[in-house]
Amino acid sequence: MVKSRKTRVVIAIPSSILSTEPTLEYKTLKVGFVGRYAAIFRVDTVAVYVDGPGAWKDAELIKKLLEYMVVAPYLRKRVYPKGLLELSYVGVLPPLQIPTHGVGGPKEGEIRQAYIISRRGRRAIVDAGLDGEVEVDVSGLACRRGDIIYVRIVSLDPPKLEVIREPDVYTGYGVELFKSFKSLVRRYKTSSLMIATSRRGRVVDIELLKEIGEKSREKNSVLVAFGAPDRGLFEIGETEGIKIEDEFDYVLNTVPMQGTRTIRTEEALAATLSLLNLVLE
Repeated sequence: MVKSRKTRVVIAIPSSILSTEPTLEYKTLKVGFVGRYAAIFRVDTVAVYVDGPGAWKDAELIKKLLEYMVVAPYLRKRVYPKGLLELSYVGVLPPLQIPTHGVGGPKEGEIRQAYIISRRGRRAIVDAGLDGEVEVDVSGLACRRGDIIYVRIVSLDPPKLEVIREPDVYTGYGVELFKSFKSLVRRYKTSSLMIATSRRGRVVDIELLKEIGEKSREKNSVLVAFGAPDRGLFEIGETEGIKIEDEFDYVLNTVPMQGTRTIRTEEALAATLSLLNLVLE
């Protein structure tokens, strides 16, 4: 079973990644790539920053779609009502297939998501994607109707579950919104190893990766920031009064000698995280 990381990994993407997509269907598909790459590389948080006027709407759409993907497929009809315009094309989203989504299950010992249908005192009725609803002891757990919790399948026949407060498997990512790139930098600057991606950056090699791995263990948190379709981080930073060289510990070029004029944000995600995955615990 895939474990969660010891080091918290945050990726920062601009809301304008959707600006090049002409329809809601194409926007949904692009967000699907982001969510899939985030899950593959066990990202803990996707931080979406607004990088232009009128881009807040796209930021909210990204958040809505990414959060939809993290909910186990067997719970989505309970969590999301029918008729939500933003979810019109969720059929094109790729499945995350993370451990808590019931992949290959159900089986005893498996940890999965459960939706609280009702609660009375120490007991709750939950939907955990089994044949029927199951009663579970939620003593000491701050939860209420509509919340999603984690449970372990103790037995399938009869169905018996136990609450897991801190799962030791990868449970997916959370999503945060920031009104600007500057506000995001201020939020993470003191607590995280700050990594920017840019074609102006230092080409990644084995020694640099080892150094980043060692530094990441000192702070236990890493933020990796990505630029927009029409502007890199240096241009975004200049607009907002931020000097990338001063605010970030590393500026990396993870796709040297690129064969295309530009690298899409989701492509940079895959290239960068595949390298960092080798050294981040």
